[in-house]
Amino acid sequence: MKKCHKCGKPMKLIVEPYEGIVSEAYRCPKCKTTIFTEDQALAFGKQYQQKLLKEKYAKHPIKIGHSYGMIFPRDLVRVFNLDSKDTKLNIRADRAKNKIEITVI
Repeated sequence: MKKCHKCGKPMKLIVEPYEGIVSEAYRCPKCKTTIFTEDQALAFGKQYQQKLLKEKYAKHPIKIGHSYGMIFPRDLVRVFNLDSKDTKLNIRADRAKNKIEITVI
């Protein structure tokens, strides 16, 4: 059980929405101080990043020399760190489902 760093009382686990994301936190029943554990903060951060992304993007292929490519939206570049030289992508094609899948590795 977590104890409040202000008054020393045991804190209670709560589930509360913040900016449209339901998250767990600990709240002191006496002084109402709210804290997140590291795991709770990381889980909130992941959910917040997902909220910033659109569910899907409509993009057109562009011609680059004799090949074709795609320009990634800025928010995808930021969230998936695509501007790093170390970032690699796996590309899988499924002709039966008319689908191209891109995975960051």
